[in-house]
Amino acid sequence: MPAASLLPQRVLGVTALTFAAFNITVGAGIFGLPALAAAALGPAAILGYLVCAVLMAMVGLCFAEAGSRVTDAGGPFAYASVSFGSIAGGVVGTLTWFSGVTASAAVANLWIDTLAATFPALQGSAARIAALFAFYAALAVINIRGTRQGSAVSAAIAVAKLVPLLLIVLGGLFYIDVANLHWTATPAPAQIGNSTVLLFFAFIGFEMSLCPSAEVRQPNRTVPLAILFAILGVSALYVAIQLVAQGVLGAALARSPAPLVDIAQVILGPWGSRAMTLAILASTSGYLVADALCTPRAIYALAASGQMPRRFCALHPRFGTPALAIAFYLALCALVAASGSFRTLAVYTSAVTLVVYAVCLLGLLRLRSRGIEQGGQSFRAPGGALLPLAATALIGWLLASLTREEQLAALALVLALFGAYAAHARISGRSGNSAATP
Repeated sequence: MPAASLLPQRVLGVTALTFAAFNITVGAGIFGLPALAAAALGPAAILGYLVCAVLMAMVGLCFAEAGSRVTDAGGPFAYASVSFGSIAGGVVGTLTWFSGVTASAAVANLWIDTLAATFPALQGSAARIAALFAFYAALAVINIRGTRQGSAVSAAIAVAKLVPLLLIVLGGLFYIDVANLHWTATPAPAQIGNSTVLLFFAFIGFEMSLCPSAEVRQPNRTVPLAILFAILGVSALYVAIQLVAQGVLGAALARSPAPLVDIAQVILGPWGSRAMTLAILASTSGYLVADALCTPRAIYALAASGQMPRRFCALHPRFGTPALAIAFYLALCALVAASGSFRTLAVYTSAVTLVVYAVCLLGLLRLRSRGIEQGGQSFRAPGGALLPLAATALIGWLLASLTREEQLAALALVLALFGAYAAHARISGRSGNSAATP
């Protein structure tokens, strides 16, 4: 645990954490994935969304309990550290912020591509890179100046991007052709699993909102409520969007490069596509703002535990935020964004995140057995041991559907981190469980 002078203030409530979780989940994926899902599964694409929704509900309930039991900063890092010790915590913490980097970079690529469609001057590589770095620099300034400021910006953008998405759903209901929703065939389980991995990218991210756990008021109440509201809201929104997209566009959905823009064109006329372009910019910006608020806290937590340089857990003397951790994280995001592509980064992010989920789900069983309740009486997920075990099995099925190259890349990263943190623990004599007490 960090010294009292290194502890940030608890200023985040249910509303702020819910908006952060919503923002960091609803990023770029939902604007393009309906077409990819339709291309893979046809009108039955809704099955992929339902699998994701079920998995995220199961994972969310488990994380809600873990977050109410462990109130330290770092989210998944803290859960794994208290459950399995410093080595597992180091691996999960690094995977958490590293997957945050790749996810942020993937979304930033869509953000700059959308912006460049309106401002052609940004299509040049130099201008593109300059815009990316300027945007990330602005995020750093906002979040270093204070957690309240970062969460306020996140909440405002969440509302700005939610409104056009709801308009698409509500307006699209009047243009649905029921015949477009008719299933011509039921896809095989293997086909559903393969498609679900890509769709999963649109659902992940809520765990990043738990990284500033040390800045959350009444975490044993706030965390479960925020996760519940965010996951239910996101799942309902995604399912509705897919149904409307399929119902309005029919067979053309699978060939659409920008399905929501096409729906807006049908519903709103010529200016609809321009309005949806603004919505894409709002959505991607909202994700990046929320990610900048949350994910650097994983680096802060690793540094506070001595598993990264201690300077990363130093708080700004005026604003009380982990300024260096924020600046380091966002600089790395900008570098990866300038050199990566959306699809590659999205698949890799999904694979790494699934591993993080699996460790934390199994860790919940250990938190229960040890009676860990750092914030007082904790939330209790239903189903006993069955819930985390069933969710872990579902994650295993999704990981098995990855290509061999993707599986090997994820495995290589996990083994490399395990070796590095095992060596660090041996040198520092910290191979046991983190010092957490009930």
